[in-house]
Amino acid sequence: MSKITVFSKDAFEGRTAEFKNDVHNLEEKGFNDVISSIKVIGAPWVAYYDKNFTGKQQVFEEGEYAILENKGRFSSLRMITDDLDNPEIQLFEHVKYEGRSVTLRKETNLHKIDFSDITSSHKVKGGVWVLYKHVNRKGAQLVSFPGDEVPSYFPLSFNDVASHVRPLLPKP
Repeated sequence: MSKITVFSKDAFEGRTAEFKNDVHNLEEKGFNDVISSIKVIGAPWVAYYDKNFTGKQQVFEEGEYAILENKGRFSSLRMITDDLDNPEIQLFEHVKYEGRSVTLRKETNLHKIDFSDITSSHKVKGGVWVLYKHVNRKGAQLVSFPGDEVPSYFPLSFNDVASHVRPLLPKP
């Protein structure tokens, strides 16, 4: 059984709540903009800065997160239930899927393939992908799901910043 347990203070202290399903609006649960630590069992979850799965986002895979960098920022939570097999993403240099493109099926440091800091759009053919602002899974994240077609990163404040991408992998 997959679930996420959230805490209002660091180190799993303070008020707590456990969720086994998506939460569109944490304000209704009394946890809007107060989460400071998290425990995840099973499937990964995405925490969003805004309600209804919008705004900046961060992936939390199975594990314990005693102190969050961006604590007190989350307003909605989504459990990842998508098929993680056969990951494939196509990145494009320009908006509307134009310019050079590259198709990836595994974790990639975009600096190594001369595609860092130029990506402006993408299409996800399979799997759930996390794009990072910096190499080594660091910095702001953009999470994309199977079938997503994102014609422009401008509205997401993510244009020309992706330096690293990885698919979420199924549990062995």
